Amino acid sequence: MTTGLTCTWTTPKEGTAHVTITGDLEFATTGTLLRLVTERLPGHPGVREVRLDCGALRFCDSSGLSELIKVLVVVADAGARLHLDNRQAALERLLTRTGTAAYLTGDALDSRARRDS
Repeated sequence: MTTGLTCTWTTPKEGTAHVTITGDLEFATTGTLLRLVTERLPGHPGVREVRLDCGALRFCDSSGLSELIKVLVVVADAGARLHLDNRQAALERLLTRTGTAAYLTGDALDSRARRDS
């Protein structure tokens, strides 16, 4: 049974967008998060950080992971950085097991930036 997904966009300070994700990021709800970010980000050209608050994310499957990667691409294309805040243990395990943790949490970008300097 799908419990749904709610995503809320706020811009609490200049240059930062905060997206609270509540519910299940799965096959039945994919598109919700990506649509929100894709629609809102162009209207906020000064945003340089998009922070996804995953504290209320109850479940994330492979479709949800794909959605996060698509969001990363949209955010990066806009010249901003994506952050996954308040990651629960299950999400952390998924990111680690799939090898996507470094990309979605910024660690790969940070190490590449240090290497290029």
